[in-house]
Amino acid sequence: MFTEDWIQHIKIDRNAVSRQLNEHCFEIQDKLALRLYTLKPSGTRILVNGLCETLHNALAYYVYGESDIQKEGEMWAGLNAKSFFGQKQPQTDGKYGELLLFVLVESLLGCKMIAHKIKSLSNYADQIKGGDGIFIGNYRIKDLMYPAYLIGESKVTGSFGLALNEALTSINRFHDTSVRSDFLDNELIVAQEFIKVTSVNLDELYDRLTPTSEAFKKQVLVHPILLMYNTSWFGKFEKVSSTPEELEQAIINKLKNQEGILMNKIVEKVNEYPEIGKVYLDFFVLPCSSVDDFRNSMYQKIHGVPFIAQTTNG
Repeated sequence: MFTEDWIQHIKIDRNAVSRQLNEHCFEIQDKLALRLYTLKPSGTRILVNGLCETLHNALAYYVYGESDIQKEGEMWAGLNAKSFFGQKQPQTDGKYGELLLFVLVESLLGCKMIAHKIKSLSNYADQIKGGDGIFIGNYRIKDLMYPAYLIGESKVTGSFGLALNEALTSINRFHDTSVRSDFLDNELIVAQEFIKVTSVNLDELYDRLTPTSEAFKKQVLVHPILLMYNTSWFGKFEKVSSTPEELEQAIINKLKNQEGILMNKIVEKVNEYPEIGKVYLDFFVLPCSSVDDFRNSMYQKIHGVPFIAQTTNG
């Protein structure tokens, strides 16, 4: 029933993102997982350059499927991928968070993305609805790997509380008893339509996306959730640290024992959505100095120029 090795279809450098991040904790409580990261210091500063370069290197594999890249070549894919990221105001564009979530899930969870929002994973007119990527693979549960389909959610915003609230509100659309059947079915139907992976056992893949199949019923649902948000204390540590090691240790000390506080906040919020607690939630938590700096840097990395807002005369 489950014969496909999904990890072999992951073509990005799975170690690249780990070279840009420090992991501070990995905690599991029931069906909740918490992974807390920060950017590695660059000298006595925290810069997004390395992370943005890593995401840019993965851009072709985010936009195009294996067959397209094999047919046209990596250079073609890399040059053309940026056209899917329009010249939109970076502060209002959610695609950069979706790209980061894609890299985190494929790299750290080893699950392959098979469809994404760029190619209409959800309604063109209402992009807040729908998942930020559908993935297939195996998910670790109590030290065993279990077949899973994953529907992601990414929030890059001003605070942890805001990011958490917005993410769970979005995910609840898959589980709210009044809309969940149509919402989940529609998402999986669209995923079937926009399959990115073609050099696989398509029968197995479609079965894993078809709610009436036995294969679908044997899977667990996982929501990988990226919460990236602003924190003010990075700047203070950058000013007083004399070396990269001193800055890194200051961050470690600041985040020591924070996993319990963050997990409690997550549990408290998840409890407001009883249906969500029935599936697996895997949180990638990434505090940073400025989410706007991340967005602006990603825009410039992709387009080669900084964003300039158009002005109208009159």
